[in-house]
Amino acid sequence: MPKVIDFQHPIPLQWSLWQIAESPEDLLLSVSLSEAQKEDFKKRKTKAGQQGFLAARLALHQLTPEASELQMNENGAPTLPHLYCSLSHTAHYAVAVVAEEAVGVDIESYRPKIERIAQKFTHPKEIDFLPQTDERIEMLTRLWTAKEAIYKAVQKPGLSLSNQIQIAPFSLASTSGNAEVFIDDNVLSFTLNFSTFNEHELTFAKQTHP
Repeated sequence: MPKVIDFQHPIPLQWSLWQIAESPEDLLLSVSLSEAQKEDFKKRKTKAGQQGFLAARLALHQLTPEASELQMNENGAPTLPHLYCSLSHTAHYAVAVVAEEAVGVDIESYRPKIERIAQKFTHPKEIDFLPQTDERIEMLTRLWTAKEAIYKAVQKPGLSLSNQIQIAPFSLASTSGNAEVFIDDNVLSFTLNFSTFNEHELTFAKQTHP
């Protein structure tokens, strides 16, 4: 079932969040898939993977009739004929976003094991504002979603989350943020939007142009 969460953000985009309450079989009856998407669906072997795959596409169908023309490009990123899009899902939610410029979205639930991989995505300058308190898991999860959303928007294979993406200091009270991406001799600026709900972090990322 689609779920709407209201919050203010500076990023011009359309988005839809789907709360996953259906079985894969029920979801499959509700969404129209191309032959290529059907083949992609068959690669999902777990129930959660199948539900997330289908719910993300149902969320996309809420936004644009182009959803039936969804394809994956050479980088494995979703593409539409005339719009940029991004998809993400957890065990309980799926989200889709479309915009006229490159955009990324990521949603993650709070899981303690994120501590074990923190060094793989944390920039040295981000360590200073990450707390050593009960909020650390939440802050790391938000940081992860921000970097994943940016990675999806940039679509540059091999981009280092820890060395090439730097998120400006934020707190859990923040609803927006900023980031820089370092590619060769270029620095790309990004605007971020944060939302926290039901033990989840949701982040949108869109490049800021001069």
